[in-house]
Amino acid sequence: MKSVAVFCASSGLIDEVYKQEAERLGEAIGRRGWELVFGGTNRGLMRIVGHATQAAGGKTLGIIPETLRKRGIAAKWTDREVVTPDMKERKAMMRKQADAFIALPGGWGTLEEIIEVITLKQLGEHAKPIVFLNTAGFYDTFLAFIAEAREKQFISAAYDSLYHVADSVEGVMAYLDGYVFEGVEAKY
Repeated sequence: MKSVAVFCASSGLIDEVYKQEAERLGEAIGRRGWELVFGGTNRGLMRIVGHATQAAGGKTLGIIPETLRKRGIAAKWTDREVVTPDMKERKAMMRKQADAFIALPGGWGTLEEIIEVITLKQLGEHAKPIVFLNTAGFYDTFLAFIAEAREKQFISAAYDSLYHVADSVEGVMAYLDGYVFEGVEAKY
């Protein structure tokens, strides 16, 4: 593993527990000498995980769409920066550059990004590990929704192996360290 994309909140108004866990994740990424691939802003958990990665010896690649860069929120401290014409290209570039994907707590963008990489894995477009870091039970309600959708036959249990849920940074790293892609069983 050389690089990991982290999808996360740009909000700074969130509880301290999420900030602390983002910092711990950045430290773990940096200690391994991995490159953090992230959304490229200087806001919220993006800033925290990026600074922690660098402080622990890792590198950062910020990928930011031109519209956000123009708003003046681009992280000026990244080791590398890529400016894309739009969000669609940003997501494609993040997927291309990353060897794994982690979702920290976040909002619409985070959910959209992580669901897209899950869907693309389901379709066989990649075989990379995907992990939800379920800090303080943040994703419990979302995971209950997925369970209900599975129960009502909207999502096949055959796709349960597409992603992993960890309650701690240690759990995330253990999963990534031991990850072996075993294929995806078709639901039909």
